[in-house]
Amino acid sequence: MKTDEWTGGVLERLAEVRERCPEMRFGQMLATVGLLGEDETGHSLWDIEDTEFAAALERFAADLALRGSDPAELADGPEQRMRSSVMVG
Repeated sequence: MKTDEWTGGVLERLAEVRERCPEMRFGQMLATVGLLGEDETGHSLWDIEDTEFAAALERFAADLALRGSDPAELADGPEQRMRSSVMVG
């Protein structure tokens, strides 16, 4: 895969995550992904490889998707889920 294609895919995924968690500022979202990457690799955001960043982003997206799939949350509707979602960074 070309670098431009890979970057485009990561940016699209970031946009999807942003839609699921609009209360987070962009920097907070990147910091969260960075911390997840650090947990997995032992390296800071500065030092993780692109593929490791992508894996951490996928982990974050999967966690958000699981939170949104709770039947009780689904009954509340998307606005309530977004307001009640709390991210710890």
